[in-house]
Amino acid sequence: MSPRPVSLRSASINTPMLRFIFLLALCASTVTRTMGSHGDATAPERMTRNGLPGTATHMGKRGELRVAYLGGSITAAEGWRPLTTTFLRELLPDSAITEIAAGVPGTGSDLGVCRLGADVLRHRPDLLFVEFAVNDANTAPADIERTMEGIVRQTWRANPATDICFVYTVSTPGWPDVQAGNYPASVRAMETVAAHYGIPTVQLGFEVARRVADKGMLFKGTAQDGDRAFSVDGVHPTPAGHRVYADVLRRALPEFLKTTASRPPLPPSLRADNWEHAEQRVLSREMFRGEWKAVPLDDENLRGATKALLPPTWRADKAGDAIEFDFTGTHLGLLGIAAPDSGWFTVTVDGNAPVTDTFFDAYVTPTFCRARKWFYPQPLPPGKHRVRVELSDRAVDKAAIKQAAGKTLADPELYAQQRLALSALLLIDTAP
Repeated sequence: MSPRPVSLRSASINTPMLRFIFLLALCASTVTRTMGSHGDATAPERMTRNGLPGTATHMGKRGELRVAYLGGSITAAEGWRPLTTTFLRELLPDSAITEIAAGVPGTGSDLGVCRLGADVLRHRPDLLFVEFAVNDANTAPADIERTMEGIVRQTWRANPATDICFVYTVSTPGWPDVQAGNYPASVRAMETVAAHYGIPTVQLGFEVARRVADKGMLFKGTAQDGDRAFSVDGVHPTPAGHRVYADVLRRALPEFLKTTASRPPLPPSLRADNWEHAEQRVLSREMFRGEWKAVPLDDENLRGATKALLPPTWRADKAGDAIEFDFTGTHLGLLGIAAPDSGWFTVTVDGNAPVTDTFFDAYVTPTFCRARKWFYPQPLPPGKHRVRVELSDRAVDKAAIKQAAGKTLADPELYAQQRLALSALLLIDTAP
């Protein structure tokens, strides 16, 4: 097992040998530090660890390099992702670089690990960037460790030579930590996984904080502020904000590529309950009970969805229409569509009391629909399970959901339908 990081601050370095070990430890990993609010060196901007040895072998060589980007809306945007691909083409001019864009807005690492195989690994990437720090901001650290470790182990099970790099972006909830030169809670959880597996990481937000402190940039501005605004909503970077992110990666990647030693064997898992065995399974006709219809990509209730990564989607519009299926595992989820026509659905597992929920939320508008994940609220005992998902005859009070978030339902008629659109099953097995 790879050793856990040791805090050198708590160790005595009064002997010559320990001082020598201390200096070696500082030199072993390329680290750029940022300054906290009191000027003290705090968390590192980047950690090289084992670097990107597979990508480094492409230096000066011809051939294809397949680069994948897995993340949320910040990765889906035409920003740091294509800018980074362009820089890689400059670094590796002899390589034919293929970009694999796998960012889905509003989603975290729990959905990411499930769709990894379908959206990323089937394309056989040589290098994988993973960006979920912002969308995992409200996720428990233990859950982040499970899903991020699942991404790592699933990737290296498919191809041990694939390089992985964790990329940490910033939004309003984590901004105070970043301003102080600290990692937000989601990043700390991801660093636990990265340290265990020797994965290089980059905190892109520290450079934003430095530029804001220098009074040259506003963390949250307006469209009128132009390139001075890092963002206008405290989450999504402007084009100028994306360029800041890309600048940090331009500093980090050459350092990561200096490491050419082969990657050590896959260590034992950090968490026995990690989500290495997670999958996104498409729906099949034998599951359907009632009248389900295929949803075309130009359907009005898919406006705003990331259609390039959307599995075949089916919709029921009659209460009682259902899907039934068996699966073996310990966790169950659904990938559905949050849209104006979303209604209540019930999920019954092994004949137990049904659980009711809806994909509708306050963000839905007639022009903004999206794929949204839902997970059964309790872990299931290992083994085989029987599941029924059914469209309810209850009507969702969509105006109340909007009102609770300080929004209004502009035209109730556009939200009157009560239907269920499903795209995939999310199945996880953590049993040994």
